[in-house]
Amino acid sequence: MNTSTQQLVNKALDAHGGIQNAGKFQTLKLHANIGGAVWAVKGHENALADVEFTGSLTEQKASWKNLFQSGYTSSFEAGKVALFDDKGALIEELENPKESFKGHTVETPWTKAQLVYFSSYATWNYATAPFNFLVPGAEINQLEDWNEKGAILQRLEVIYPDGFATHSKRQIFYFDADGLLKRHDYWPEVLGGSSAVQIIENHKNFDGIVTGTKRNIYVLNDGDNSYSTDLVLVSIDILNVSFE
Repeated sequence: MNTSTQQLVNKALDAHGGIQNAGKFQTLKLHANIGGAVWAVKGHENALADVEFTGSLTEQKASWKNLFQSGYTSSFEAGKVALFDDKGALIEELENPKESFKGHTVETPWTKAQLVYFSSYATWNYATAPFNFLVPGAEINQLEDWNEKGAILQRLEVIYPDGFATHSKRQIFYFDADGLLKRHDYWPEVLGGSSAVQIIENHKNFDGIVTGTKRNIYVLNDGDNSYSTDLVLVSIDILNVSFE
């Protein structure tokens, strides 16, 4: 990593609370309303309408509460997910969940366990960025600055290691002059490699860690790097975050 890239990485980490502060915590919890068009397309409208997410900050492990508006809970790690009813009885589980999405397109319906996998790894990644840039084996490159509707954003390309549960190995992150994450581009393999862009707003400080609390995901036009806000694929409204 060259000096300029390292400086931008450091700026982003500091803007979001800093490594020293983040390193004090083992777990994050967030309360969110998650909507958008994708859930109905996948056969599970309002599955994440009012949910609580708990994620480890040291490894890819997480759980949900109140899934499918039924008080269901779940468990997630990169190689396995499980869904439980409101009494704790197992409903579905899925080993090697990523493999189950082979051949999928945006329109392919999901099982409940597949939705658990997608929403778990995605939320874990969103909640831990930019700190997850530091996972062993990740490669980081600085790209040319981008003019986003008059705002100059600095960009980092992150290539995640094999075995890391995330949308796509290559992702692009955009930072404003203060180092805050404002945009995130990726190509979800579980959706057939379709192109997506997340716009991140309303940054707030929780226990010294800064995160965007309003996130909307749109279709990305790879031809000119633009997006239309006409269709919201996923909306994430984070109501509260706490760290332990």
